Amino acid sequence: MAVVERRAREREARRRAILEAARETLLEQGIAATTMDDIARQAELSKGALYLYFRSKDELCFALLLEASQALVDAIGRAVTPGLHPLEQFRQLATAYYRFYLSQPDYFRFMFVLEHQPYRGRVAEELLSQWSVMGRQGLAVLADIIQRGQDQGLIRPVDPWQTAVAFWSAVTGLIVIPSQEVRWEFLGQLDLEQLVLATIQNFWGGIASPEERQQAGEA
Repeated sequence: MAVVERRAREREARRRAILEAARETLLEQGIAATTMDDIARQAELSKGALYLYFRSKDELCFALLLEASQALVDAIGRAVTPGLHPLEQFRQLATAYYRFYLSQPDYFRFMFVLEHQPYRGRVAEELLSQWSVMGRQGLAVLADIIQRGQDQGLIRPVDPWQTAVAFWSAVTGLIVIPSQEVRWEFLGQLDLEQLVLATIQNFWGGIASPEERQQAGEA
């Protein structure tokens, strides 16, 4: 039993090392330009040894995508305090998202900056299903806040899922675009966290019910 457990730990450590080497290489070279030979060299393995763990570059890339996505979903799941006003919950989510970018920049870049081709037909269906469930789980946190806000009369009638996608897309763009140094020439170096929070306030103004906007104006 001890030998089996040791071998399992060694295999997992080798797999972990391959993923780390792949992430470094893919972020440096881009997905399309990276080969399994490149990753094998970075991991200090033969290409044959690499294929014992991952059957293709697509499978390896998708394993990284799953790992990064799970880390983000976990961070989002911990962010929201039940019972707070929906606007405060939006702020909590946006702040958690931004801080994930700060603490896990490689994961963030791998998910949202590198160009990925569609993986359907190139990785196993069960992996695609796992990723789909994971992604919907993260967006469902937003959609549920919007639905509860509507039930409380705080948010005007909107499609909760569509609005959640719009919110997530807006915050992602707010982080990705101004953080790229090439754009500082015309954007300047902005306080991204403040930019995100200001945008959340504007976003809320667009979806808040007339009664909620009136009450906020009176406060």
